Amino acid sequence: MFGFHFCKVSGMSMSPRIPENSYVFVVPWLKILSLKEGCLLQVFHPKYGYIVKSLATIDRNGLFWLKGHHKSSIPIEQLGPVGKSQIQGKVLWVFPPK
Repeated sequence: MFGFHFCKVSGMSMSPRIPENSYVFVVPWLKILSLKEGCLLQVFHPKYGYIVKSLATIDRNGLFWLKGHHKSSIPIEQLGPVGKSQIQGKVLWVFPPK
């Protein structure tokens, strides 16, 4: 209705920035604004499905390279780049589990 949603983050790939089993508040329309390194994004990855990662860089071809924060996260090279159409939204808030 308002274009935003909550989703649960399972796994430790974004820990400690996003603790396992946290909920994140995602705003889809913010993906059209300028994205900067370090932004938290929800994307639909062709191999891994819906994931939340940090924006590592945007290459000269306009592709987005993402990374996790935990040592167990999939390496940036293995994750590969995603296009802007795969970005589902920008994470504005993280609600850690109690």
